[in-house]
Amino acid sequence: MELNLNLFVPELFLAASGIFMIVLDFLVPTRAKNRTFALLTALAGAVAVFLVVLFTPFSPEEAFNGFIKKDYLALLSQVLILFTLLLTVLVSYDYLKKFETKYPGEFYYTLLFATVGAMLMVEANELSTLFVSLEVTSISIYVLMALFRGDYRGKEGALKYFILGSVGAGVMAYGFAVVYGLTRTTLYPEIASSISNSSPLLLLLAVAFILSGFLFKRGVFPFHPWVPDAYQGAPTPVTLFMGAVMKVAAFVALVRLFLPAFLSLSPHWQEPVLIFAVLSALFGALAALNQENLKRMLAYSSISHGGVILAALASYPAVSVFSVLFYLFAYAFMTVASFGLISLLTVKGYRGESLSDWKGLYQRAPFLALLSVVVFMSLAGIPPLLGFWAKFYVLIALVESGQVLVALAILLASLISLGFYLKPLVYAFMKEGGEKREELGFSAYAAVVVSAFFLVLLGLFPELLSQLFLLGVASFLKGVV
Repeated sequence: MELNLNLFVPELFLAASGIFMIVLDFLVPTRAKNRTFALLTALAGAVAVFLVVLFTPFSPEEAFNGFIKKDYLALLSQVLILFTLLLTVLVSYDYLKKFETKYPGEFYYTLLFATVGAMLMVEANELSTLFVSLEVTSISIYVLMALFRGDYRGKEGALKYFILGSVGAGVMAYGFAVVYGLTRTTLYPEIASSISNSSPLLLLLAVAFILSGFLFKRGVFPFHPWVPDAYQGAPTPVTLFMGAVMKVAAFVALVRLFLPAFLSLSPHWQEPVLIFAVLSALFGALAALNQENLKRMLAYSSISHGGVILAALASYPAVSVFSVLFYLFAYAFMTVASFGLISLLTVKGYRGESLSDWKGLYQRAPFLALLSVVVFMSLAGIPPLLGFWAKFYVLIALVESGQVLVALAILLASLISLGFYLKPLVYAFMKEGGEKREELGFSAYAAVVVSAFFLVLLGLFPELLSQLFLLGVASFLKGVV
């Protein structure tokens, strides 16, 4: 068995860091836990970024007898996941000072284990590895959502996410079982080579189950009912992490599975994927229009963005990998910034989550109000911000692959989204009132500033990202062809 453990060093380091923090949790006094574990988690994440860059090869290489495949697509995805972890820690540190929990240590090392699962998802080259890593991340998020004392919303959201997430996991596992029964293998390359000898009807049934499971996990229409309650109920840093990291990990894992293993079946699954994409993009945008709670509004927004990413997946393979990766990168920073803003403004009683709580924000915190303009206009896809280029590349991919009507539907959803992305800005700049806020936390403020900075800088110079992502596409396709 060819282990190639050197390719697995970053994941081993993060897992070992989490285990070390479990032991340390018994020794650190309660009053120092938030500061100590936030620092250790940030340090572990920073070191893991260095290890990922150091140990990931450009030419694809396999580990654990082909169960794991490392290439530049995995590298870029893992760096994005780890950077999101670092920003989540910054937001979490201030949030845990405002909202009491008996388990600050558990919060941070559970974040680490969720990150390990997400990193495994984007490098999985085999069905059982993908399933286990997906469940590691999902179970960690269930725990994170329910950790805060007296937070019944979080416990309700965790329960709904757990029940519907379990349904999605079961559906996906059934699809994997059918694929294994037909091909006698769980490795992606071997599945691709065995498809021609298998029953097309049963294979399409398996693909339908697998795709449905993924859509359940990412809350794409019509598998979305858990999303608004989970997003609103979860502690805001957990919502941030769930919205950014899980979307990156799930969609990259979907690309890595479908393009090598089921590419020959694309004429059959491409059209249903596009239908789900259009329905999700339009439904999410329309449902978000009437929301007064910002976290709930952004939950429906995430459903709409999920549809856009799903549409990109169904274009030409090389173009789809590039556009999906670019969109996920932009969406991760937009999610960190938007939920970071909400976390900054949230105080006891969850004031700060409602649109009415944003009244007079420009008078109270002018720079924060200006940052909100950058964030929400990027989410709406207004140039020259990074969100514009993300949607632009998806639209180009769809037009190039002949899906003009789908591109027009995505464009219509973007126009509708202006209706709700402008709402918090209207309250912040054009309505007076609102209470004087307690002092804003420095670390969460820093996370929002860093995210907004990247949205502006990379929006002005998108070629900095596009060159990197072209390398990632080339490395991925080199291992597929």
